[in-house]
Amino acid sequence: TCKDVGVICVDSGYEIHFAGAAGLDIKGTEVLGLVRTEDEALEHIVALTQMYREQARYLERIYKWAKRVGIEEIKRQIMDDGEKRRAYYERFVFSQKFAQVDPWSERVSGKDKHEFRPMASVGFAEAAE
Repeated sequence: TCKDVGVICVDSGYEIHFAGAAGLDIKGTEVLGLVRTEDEALEHIVALTQMYREQARYLERIYKWAKRVGIEEIKRQIMDDGEKRRAYYERFVFSQKFAQVDPWSERVSGKDKHEFRPMASVGFAEAAE
């Protein structure tokens, strides 16, 4: 695959891939590792995302960041160091408390209901004129 982050379900769990490219550069993904459960996959991917958020340069693609930092260093921090992985995960979750707005929840509550009212009721005869 050539995605920034991807998950492939295999018999033994979930294989996490990252750092692919399909734009100007074409590059297959690197295997981050294998985890057993969906929750573990989510934790590892969130931790990877937070590590990238903290260390990448402005507009730096994940595959370029991974090359600069080192695939093995990323694997060490995310796959091998549970304490560090959990810290990245917690920082991401904390950040989303302030950065995450669900645009549909506002629509469901009726905040923008006025946008969908007719401007005027016009009969068929008036509209034809």
